[in-house]
Amino acid sequence: GIFPGRGSSHFCSSHFGTESAALGSAAATLDKMGKKSYQNYGKTFRKPKRPFEKERLDAEMKIIGEYGLKNKREVWRVQYALAKIRTAARTLLTLEEKSEKRIFEGEALLRRMTRLRPLAGE
Repeated sequence: GIFPGRGSSHFCSSHFGTESAALGSAAATLDKMGKKSYQNYGKTFRKPKRPFEKERLDAEMKIIGEYGLKNKREVWRVQYALAKIRTAARTLLTLEEKSEKRIFEGEALLRRMTRLRPLAGE
């Protein structure tokens, strides 16, 4: 081939011959599309808006020392999880008291909180 590191057959089939080029490109897309990623991904932590706020930095270092955490990201991860719980609770409280969604999701939220341990004994 003309280009080093690339197969000469791909170069030739893409520029010459209409049928072979069409078949070759279809096979390549099947190879790439055949592998499916089963990883779940989403945000697990949120960085603070102000990176060098003295009071927050000191408070984070105190938490890291008290609980033996590895890094700041572990602190931010827990803060983000609690923030998501708080926002979910806030939106549920805006619904009517007898609402099915409020009852169902409220029980699920309480179950999640007992599993995460903010409501361990209550």
